[in-house]
Amino acid sequence: MKSKYKRGALLMVASSFLASIPAMAANTFYNAGDLIMTFQMVGSTNTVYADLGAATTYRRAASEFGTLTNVSNIANLSTTLTAAFGEGWASNTNIYAGLAAVRSISNTSSAVVSGDASRTLYISASRSSIGSAGYANSSTPTVGTNTDMTSAASAISAQNNVLGTSYSVAQTVSLSDVSLIDDKQPITTFSGANFQGTAFGVFGGGIQQQGSASSFGSVGTVDNVEFALDLYRIVAVNDKAGELNGALRTGEFQGTFVLDNSGSVSFMTTIPEPSAFALAGIAAGSFVLRRRRGN
Repeated sequence: MKSKYKRGALLMVASSFLASIPAMAANTFYNAGDLIMTFQMVGSTNTVYADLGAATTYRRAASEFGTLTNVSNIANLSTTLTAAFGEGWASNTNIYAGLAAVRSISNTSSAVVSGDASRTLYISASRSSIGSAGYANSSTPTVGTNTDMTSAASAISAQNNVLGTSYSVAQTVSLSDVSLIDDKQPITTFSGANFQGTAFGVFGGGIQQQGSASSFGSVGTVDNVEFALDLYRIVAVNDKAGELNGALRTGEFQGTFVLDNSGSVSFMTTIPEPSAFALAGIAAGSFVLRRRRGN
C-alpha cells in the first residue's frame, strides 16, 4: 500500500510539472501559402527566413481577387541579414536568396483558396540582368510531371513550415541544423566555384540568385539593388471551382522582388489586361501585406 501511494504521488507531481510547461504558441506571423524569402551563405551555418505575406497578394492576374502593382518597403531585412552574415552581407558573393510558397500539398484536394488550387507553386528565378521594371528577365521554370508537382509542393511546405513551427516572428536567423533551406536548395562547391543543385527536388540549377560584390543596378524607383528575383506561379491543375487557371506546370511571371543595400524589399509588376479588374486590389494591398505584423 505504501509503494502504491508513492507511485500515485509521483504521478501527481509529474502531471503538475507537465501542466506548468507552456505549449509552444503557433507563429501568428506565418500561414501556409505565405511567400517566404530565404537566404543561405556557403560556409556558414546560418540561414534566414523572411515572411512576405500571402503569395496570392503578389499574383499578377486580372481577376476578382485583385492585383498589386509596385509596393515599396514590404519588409526591411537589414538587421536580420547583418546578424546572420555580418555587416558586409550586401557585397558577399557567397550569399544566395530565393522565394517559394505553396498552400497545400494534397494531390486529391478540391479546395480552392483565393483562386489557388492545391499544389499551386510560387517560385523565384534569378534575373540575368537588372532589366526593365515589370517585365521578366529570367528563364521560365517548368515542372515535368504531376508527380513532380507533388514532390515540389511537399519540399517547399517542409522548408517553409519550419518558420511556423520553430519560431514566432516574421523573419529570423535559423541555424542550418534547424532550417531546411540548405537541404531543399543545395549548393555544392567545386574547384573554388559554387553551383546550385536541384531545388526542391525538381528545379534543376536552383531558384536562387547569388550575391555580387557590387550593386546589381537600379530598376524602377529602387537604386542599389543587391538581389532581383522574378516570381513565377505554377499550377498543377486547371478548372477547379473558383480557381484562377494558368499554364499547366509552366511558370507564369507575376513580378519582380528586389532587395536593396539597405535591406528593403520591394515588389514591382505590370497590370495585365483587362486593367479595370486588376485595379480593384491595389488599394487593399497594403493592408494585406501588413496583416499579422506591426512592422
